[in-house]
Amino acid sequence: MTDKTKAPIWFWVVGVVALLWNGIGVLAYLQQVTMSAAQFAALPELQQDLLSTQPFWVTAAFAIAVFAGFVASICWLLQKRVTVRLFLLSLLAVVVQFSSYFIIDGYMEFISGQGWIMPVLILLFAAGFAGISWRAEQNGLLH
Repeated sequence: MTDKTKAPIWFWVVGVVALLWNGIGVLAYLQQVTMSAAQFAALPELQQDLLSTQPFWVTAAFAIAVFAGFVASICWLLQKRVTVRLFLLSLLAVVVQFSSYFIIDGYMEFISGQGWIMPVLILLFAAGFAGISWRAEQNGLLH
């Protein structure tokens, strides 16, 4: 049996932030894939074009990113070692998802200006959660 290291307050704060952040991601994914025809029609034309022509791999990467991150957040709070691998999977899926911005015509126009803020934040959070979970595992906080 292994001795569990008592987790400091920051550990629990990070876990709650991760759970909330990734929970919002899950909601965003579910909103996109369950969008009604009326909601779709209310989107700007460029966004409608992008969503209707979006390849399956982009949607799949979105799903993997948010669900792996959400499950990782729960595992973090349960102090499970699998947290690191799930956050790394989430980070990889984020990179794959956002690579579409450089591959698919129209994305660069759609995210020009302030449209870059969320993708950059998402990438930073995904990398941050992966990095901090690795450090937590190294410090014996994840078992």
